[in-house]
Amino acid sequence: MFLLTRVATRLVLLLVLCALAGCATGVRPESTLVDGAADLAVLPPPGSIVASLEAAPPAIKANEINVLAISGGGSDGAFGAGVLKGWTESGTRPTFNVVTGVSTGALIASFAFLGSAWDGEIERFYTRITDEHIYAKKGVAGLFQESLYDTAPLRTLVEKAANRHLIDAVAREHRRGRRLYVATTDLDSGVITVWDMGAIAASVNPGRYETYRDVLVASAAFPGFFEPVFVRDSIDPEKTRMHVDGGVKAPILLRSFMVAGTQKKKTVYMLINGKLTREAGIELVKPTVIDISKRSISELMRGLTYKTIYQAYVTSKNARASFRMIHVPDDVRDIENALSFKPEEMRRMFEVGYISGRDKSRWLAEPPRLEPLERIAVQ
Repeated sequence: MFLLTRVATRLVLLLVLCALAGCATGVRPESTLVDGAADLAVLPPPGSIVASLEAAPPAIKANEINVLAISGGGSDGAFGAGVLKGWTESGTRPTFNVVTGVSTGALIASFAFLGSAWDGEIERFYTRITDEHIYAKKGVAGLFQESLYDTAPLRTLVEKAANRHLIDAVAREHRRGRRLYVATTDLDSGVITVWDMGAIAASVNPGRYETYRDVLVASAAFPGFFEPVFVRDSIDPEKTRMHVDGGVKAPILLRSFMVAGTQKKKTVYMLINGKLTREAGIELVKPTVIDISKRSISELMRGLTYKTIYQAYVTSKNARASFRMIHVPDDVRDIENALSFKPEEMRRMFEVGYISGRDKSRWLAEPPRLEPLERIAVQ
């Protein structure tokens, strides 16, 4: 399952510890975006943020539309990285008019958007990093701050991966009419925010590079564990808004405007960095607060994931688009913890993705039946 379900135990523990500690109120910092960069968030256009989910449609002039939506999944993102490389070697990988990403999918999305020539970069990113490249533990002090982990290492990693060369390349593709979207969650309003990354990259604003990277960090900021990104409010500049992992609201990002058009051939590809198991598991839930809460949160997140997948499927069909989906095979051994980044585990998951990406039969034409048949209790 996705990152949000895989860390349910830690989330429950965090809530319990916060309750015991009283969770001291933190002070909201000023915007983490560099001075002037927050102007990119001002609406309406020509700002670079797509806050209205029907705004700024892609300027597609091609004869067909290919959309790639990449899910979250933490270190399971190694699967998606492997799929892309295997897909390239199969000779069937298309050029995408639109690419979207959420959480770890947001980090993959820039590479996928730029094409097969970047497969080596994404492979290195998802097979060599360790926990130390992502975060540092704060210890007990984290209970009284905005996160348990210090994600300064992640910012450094994103700065190296999303360097000026990459961002400038995204800008060039944006000017050609292709679109790259990344989702974050505005935790203050509880609304998903869709960022037009190509528009940010192509902006003349001097803070465009920092803004681009901040959005990537925000999309991967699992709340409570990773530090949120604060963005200056476009209406009241004295206020900031807290942005966290886009997967809180939508594990998959697909909106109708992304597949709008009169093209006769449209295809939506969904790359799922996780399993789609029918049931939560075979182990009985222990009658304790921790275990009951853990399974309940896990099921809530599992339901959100399934709902989002089916919504994307319906959106595709309403747009008369073909639908293709690939996910981690259910018989594959899980990465032990999606918030832990161990090269040996990620390399194994990358190889699973690579094999899957080379085999066109792994792509499903519709979502599988995700829930088992209802059990009817007979008195």
